[in-house]
Amino acid sequence: MDTGSAHLETLDRATCLALLAVLDVGRLGVVDDDGCPVVLPVSYVVVDEDGDLAVAVRTRPGNVLDRPGRPACLEIDGVDPGHDGGWSVLVRGLLRPVAADERFDSRPLLAAGRDAWLVLQPTAITGRRLVAPELRWTFHPAGYA
Repeated sequence: MDTGSAHLETLDRATCLALLAVLDVGRLGVVDDDGCPVVLPVSYVVVDEDGDLAVAVRTRPGNVLDRPGRPACLEIDGVDPGHDGGWSVLVRGLLRPVAADERFDSRPLLAAGRDAWLVLQPTAITGRRLVAPELRWTFHPAGYA
């Protein structure tokens, strides 16, 4: 592999799960009743569903994201603009309704008015990282002229 050029690396499942565990806001994508994709920010928490990983999200009952039984995806990412790098994790699966219990944090950032919980049961968890060609100085030398 040429380490002198930017390239994409596939993230393994353990790395994807670790990244999912450290964040609590992502973007949930669904298809609305008109057949158009909709992607909106949501608070989420990774939960154990009888030994399987799932992602619980809060939403308002009856809103565009409240689509139990339909395919959906959750995406999170991180950017390192100073080094032209970053990463992305995508969880694809089916949404299902669930009653909130002690596994779900009642204080997520986007909780106001969001009383419905949905669980995204993953069918696939994938990730990738953009590796920069080389580290570069994050301050432009022209700023010191």
